[in-house]
Amino acid sequence: MQKRTRRKTKLARRAVHESAADRPDRVLRRAREFPFAGCWVQPGWQDYGIASMVVARAQPSNEIVFARFLVDTFCLGMKDTFFGANVPEDQFHQGALPRLYAGVEPVPISVELAHEIVYGAIEYAEANGFRPHGHFRRTQWILDPPDVHPSTGAIRFGYRGRPTYLAGQEDNQSAILNKLVATLGRGGFTYIPAGDPPEGFEDLVDLPEDAPEQSLIWTPQQEDQTRSVASETGIWLPGQDDPESEWPEDEPAEEPSESQLWVPGRQ
Repeated sequence: MQKRTRRKTKLARRAVHESAADRPDRVLRRAREFPFAGCWVQPGWQDYGIASMVVARAQPSNEIVFARFLVDTFCLGMKDTFFGANVPEDQFHQGALPRLYAGVEPVPISVELAHEIVYGAIEYAEANGFRPHGHFRRTQWILDPPDVHPSTGAIRFGYRGRPTYLAGQEDNQSAILNKLVATLGRGGFTYIPAGDPPEGFEDLVDLPEDAPEQSLIWTPQQEDQTRSVASETGIWLPGQDDPESEWPEDEPAEEPSESQLWVPGRQ
């Protein structure tokens, strides 16, 4: 009787262990053991220096573990990141990936380019005074280590080589501007506000000489500030009466508030 009880206990412990081994965080920690299943980025990402990138690996169970990286190649580096695991392969390609790109067809890119975008942007941002998003400590396991894929120099960081802060709607613009001034000095970077600039921003930035007199806002399309939303990026440019975006503010709506884990099928 005791022998049978011990056996049941042993089997129960094994079942718990095997179940725990499939937990998303454990799968993520093992991700570098799995082959890459693909890397994607939105079209036209270089125009505005914002890469919404997905990197996926194939689990032995024919499921997918992936991470999404929001990378600012102009200034801030890794702005946001989260991951998902144990996603059936067909559900990933037919459901998760299209939803992550809001229906816009993403562009497949090489594993080498994906690593160069992420690690190059992080290195550039650190020189500007910014560290990667805290969740990158976890999602980095989707990627190979930084020294596996040598940089090709194909990606130029900053706008025309200059740190350019293209503000997001949710950014603490004052804090970021102060960090840039402390690191690079006044006039050492370019600033493109989101909406109304914070009070006193004129004391922190130098506007370019060719900035239009009617506006304190500079954009890469200086000659055409009232252009419509760029169809390839969904970036709203100052001067539009009715801003809209192909990339909603709550893009990672599937991300639970208590975790950076995206859950397939979450409404």
